[in-house]
Amino acid sequence: MKFNILFSILTLSFLIFSCGDDDDNDDPFAGVPSSEIVDVDLRDVTLSGSTSTSGGKTLGVGQKWWKQKVSKIELSGECGDNEDQEITDGYYYGFYSSGEYYAKSGQDGTATRVGSWQWVDSDTKDAIFIQSVEFTLRGLNSDELIIASDQSQASCTAITWEQFDQPYTE
Repeated sequence: MKFNILFSILTLSFLIFSCGDDDDNDDPFAGVPSSEIVDVDLRDVTLSGSTSTSGGKTLGVGQKWWKQKVSKIELSGECGDNEDQEITDGYYYGFYSSGEYYAKSGQDGTATRVGSWQWVDSDTKDAIFIQSVEFTLRGLNSDELIIASDQSQASCTAITWEQFDQPYTE
């Protein structure tokens, strides 16, 4: 009888702990897609299509353009009348090695400067600033770029993420 009671308590304890809080609850980007991120020394060339040498000279392999697949804003808290938004405009975006950020409509469109970007930390290269907003890398490889931002103001929180694919180099 004592064994059955002890076994029942252990089983119940196991179920409670296994169904308890998950570490993913601490990750603000739990609902954001992710993919492979290339090694730190390949992130410049993978993102922009060009890289810098230690002498500060830029070696060009061509400007890389990323097609926007989806741009999403997920709101929580008291955000007024605002609703979650999803945009798929199909524009192409280029992260120039000079720190400028360009967009164009279609591969043959005219590139227009829309802002600036830079690495948050030039050693780790795990996040970028775009127009003073910090975006964490969720994916950066030859086929895909995913960046996400966690922004809060008062009691409103916005998780903003962008997914790009179909890159090409000019």
